[in-house]
Amino acid sequence: MNLIVGLNQLLENFSSRLRDALGAATIYTVLYEPITNRYVGKKAKGGAAGLLNDLDFSRSDNLIKWLQVNQCALDITRSPEVVKFFSTEEQELLQTTQTVLIVPLIVLNRLTGAIFLAGRTTGGAYSPAEIEMLSMYANRSALAIEHALIYQFQEDKLRKIFHADRLTTVGELAAGAAHEIRNPLTSIRSTIQYLQKELPEEKQRLVDGIIEEVDRIDQVIKGLLSFSKTSELQMGIIDLRDVLDQTLLLLDSEMRNHAVHISRNYQAPNMQITGDAGHLKQLFLNILLNSIQAMPDGGNITITVSDGIASKGADHGKNMLSVEIADTGRGIPEQDLPRVFDPFFTTKETGTGLGLSISYGIVSRHEGEIEMESRASGTDRGTKVTVHLPGRGLDG
Repeated sequence: MNLIVGLNQLLENFSSRLRDALGAATIYTVLYEPITNRYVGKKAKGGAAGLLNDLDFSRSDNLIKWLQVNQCALDITRSPEVVKFFSTEEQELLQTTQTVLIVPLIVLNRLTGAIFLAGRTTGGAYSPAEIEMLSMYANRSALAIEHALIYQFQEDKLRKIFHADRLTTVGELAAGAAHEIRNPLTSIRSTIQYLQKELPEEKQRLVDGIIEEVDRIDQVIKGLLSFSKTSELQMGIIDLRDVLDQTLLLLDSEMRNHAVHISRNYQAPNMQITGDAGHLKQLFLNILLNSIQAMPDGGNITITVSDGIASKGADHGKNMLSVEIADTGRGIPEQDLPRVFDPFFTTKETGTGLGLSISYGIVSRHEGEIEMESRASGTDRGTKVTVHLPGRGLDG
């Protein structure tokens, strides 16, 4: 396992081996996320992948504290007194996932994750010898999993640097070329409109089509200019709740036309940040429009806002707000995911490929991060975009 670098491949290998050896009906793997400072579900083997979203714990949750202090496997069936120590929500989650055994992943006395196992497919409890073997295997594998996490983190950072470099290059080109393009474009539009008056009515539709195409070119140029740093952010204390609600109000008719239902889940008690309200509205508008267009026959969009403490990087110790926008659309093929934030890359027939690139630039200029997960097949297909923003308003 130490030779496997990719996190997804490693977790797949790890879960498959455990399931084959123990005959577990379901295995869920939960790992610590430094950015959100939470333990979140990463891999489901044999169970519903949708339940991974429910496997979300803070470091102060009783279940996590017990695993951190005791650093040993917890047999639910043999330790009912321990389970009573957990919160009602945690107990309900264990029942929903049919968990009977929890095994911590420990690296250098740190809890880096946990494995949640359901009962055997053939029935019967896990023996003490099997639990001991499983604990040893988990501890040995934990280091390999942490190495994979570090590798993925470095890979993500390099990808973000690559995207930022591309956006800078496009911005410099756009700023230089916009003036040269827009001046003749304005002349072309004015001349066509003047000549249109002299044309017979049956040919005026053709001219209308030309004017629409000229306007479309102008919109592309405006999009390109969004990459340049000539437009200063108008920073101030804003409430993300207001920004999101106002954006959804703008999209109300579009959502009704596409039979899209919105669910709001604002978990953060304080949603104030320092930012540019106009740019952030554009950011969420781009993301939500993509979700709506991915569900031509209707579907659901869930917006979740949560808070946490950044544990790494320049924002270490700062409050962070995470805005998660998840849809039930057709999803994005796995091979296309690494390119979704690239300028001009699009999977739409009529798209310009600038929406997500502009969104990436807006988040970067707010010193935040944006990430995307998507599945294009299966019952749980859809896309989830998560935006992490510093909660500067909370830090003063």
